[in-house]
Amino acid sequence: MLETIRQAAQTWLAKVILILISVPFALWGIESYVRNPTGKDAIATVGTESISSAEFNEAVRRQLDQFKQQFGAQIDASIMDNPEMRKSILDQLIDQRLFATASQQAGVKVSDTALRDRIANEPSFQDNGKFSQARYATYLQASGNSALSFENALRKDLERQQFAGSIANTGIVAKTSVEGFIKASEQAREIAMVNITPEQFSDKVKITPEQVKADYEQNKAAYTIPEMARAEYVELSAEALTPTVTVPPEEIKTFYEANAARFVQKEERKASHILINAAKDAKDDAKAAAKAKADDLYAQVKKNPKAFADLAKKNSQDTGSAANGGDLGFFGKGMMVKPFEEAAFKAGKGDIVGPVLSDFGYHVIMVTDVRPEKGKSLAEATPEIDGELKKQKAQRKFTELAEKFATAAYEQSASLKAAAEVAGLPVKQSPWVSKGQTGVPPFTNQKLLTALFSDEVMKNKRNSEAVETAPNNLIVARMLESKPATVRPLPEVEKAISAKLSRAEAGKLAKADGEAKLAALKAGKPVDLKWPALLAVSRTNPGGLPPPVIETAMKIEAKTLPAFAGTENPGGGYSLIQVAKVIEAPATDENKVKAARNRLAQTLAQQEMMGVLSLARAQTTVSITKDALEKKDK
Repeated sequence: MLETIRQAAQTWLAKVILILISVPFALWGIESYVRNPTGKDAIATVGTESISSAEFNEAVRRQLDQFKQQFGAQIDASIMDNPEMRKSILDQLIDQRLFATASQQAGVKVSDTALRDRIANEPSFQDNGKFSQARYATYLQASGNSALSFENALRKDLERQQFAGSIANTGIVAKTSVEGFIKASEQAREIAMVNITPEQFSDKVKITPEQVKADYEQNKAAYTIPEMARAEYVELSAEALTPTVTVPPEEIKTFYEANAARFVQKEERKASHILINAAKDAKDDAKAAAKAKADDLYAQVKKNPKAFADLAKKNSQDTGSAANGGDLGFFGKGMMVKPFEEAAFKAGKGDIVGPVLSDFGYHVIMVTDVRPEKGKSLAEATPEIDGELKKQKAQRKFTELAEKFATAAYEQSASLKAAAEVAGLPVKQSPWVSKGQTGVPPFTNQKLLTALFSDEVMKNKRNSEAVETAPNNLIVARMLESKPATVRPLPEVEKAISAKLSRAEAGKLAKADGEAKLAALKAGKPVDLKWPALLAVSRTNPGGLPPPVIETAMKIEAKTLPAFAGTENPGGGYSLIQVAKVIEAPATDENKVKAARNRLAQTLAQQEMMGVLSLARAQTTVSITKDALEKKDK
């Protein structure tokens, strides 16, 4: 419940922050589009508009950043070199242009006043509840945007959202569709399953030496130890350069003074509460009963404040905090729903207020601590500022050195010495790495591995090109020693080959046996099987059974039950399924119907969106340059 309260308060803010932080992320490079409307380096055109290579490269970079946030920084950056990945990103850019065109044709516009109000009401741009031009300017500077480009991008995104909302709101989901969806999702069936596994037939399979040898001869590539190499390399990155830069005290002071508001810890309150639920649409008598109970609890805690925690544990309907005596911890403004926040911030330490009505019900609140607004001194803020400015300087230094680094490696390709001197970084050595296989960092990057095993490096004994393994990260590698690819001798792999062939043959026997038993069951003939107890399963509650089994069981016509079915297992073998009866979905309630209708409405809205895009694409000339999806080396 605590999380729900906070999320309810933050819903609008989260949407705005998403727009502000990711406007050119959501629109994939609107910034570049605004700056380069014609773009001589256009890689695609959509009607009269173009998509520049700079915009596309920025979109690729942002997608990689998102992958890193989702899957960790060690994700292989070469995934972005995949033509299918690059095409997907370009398709999104094209769809955004098409959607913007459709929005314009529909007459959707965001006025200057609406745009100004949206920016002015963004809390990140406010100081003491009022719009701060200084904060706005700081954001623009930090994000590398001009006011014009940011506001154009925001306007386009707001128009896109408005148009998308109008499309989504046209979707009407019939009650019968909702009920059918719930029935299909929640209908259960009593089933039993018997697996016929390859292991049951392993003693019936005899693999001969001739079969092993034939497999070996036909699949030598699978039994080959790939070519291997050990390399030396120099890695130029903004991260590696950070320790080499210094920030003068006067720069730290200037930054501190220009961003003083950033180093202020806003006032916070710590509170406990007792919640008595009362929904917004509850009937008057239910609200009155909740209010009466809250009044009684308020009277009890006013009389004996020390009993607050015990009363919260016994009576609070906020399951998230009740176990902790109602304790909500510290929170700042904007983190709780408005009525709760206003009451808590008006009260002093030790005060008990309430009952306070919010969308969740009635709250009895005790303020247990207060953290007044506090600013960091220059000395306290210095480590944080120093670290941030060092990263900025290291980034600029990387940009300055990147071309010199690549040039030195190319022009003096017989050694890494020149490249290392340009970067001021050491020459490192790798362990053995295999061609075509992921090694240890940084040789987890496939493009770097490809460069290392190229003829230029392996045969001509020259430096590799400067490979971009990640944003702001270049590596030049050189081969130290190598081992040729070798086929493992047959005696070394014959046991593994025999086991592989044996399982494959046993799997075929298991499938044949399963299909034979299924035919006998359907014909009403006796079959020697030990069926386990029936288990009630559904699509939403599969009971641990594999998806193919659930889908097979659910597809059987209810009027034919009881019945038998079977399906081949992805891992080998065969599953026999006995379906005894249907267990109809439980009666629906208003909340379940509402949730299902929302899900179906979202699906319908997505289909409507795709229809709009398909129509726009059919009416608009879209062209892509021949080499648009190729990775351009820097």
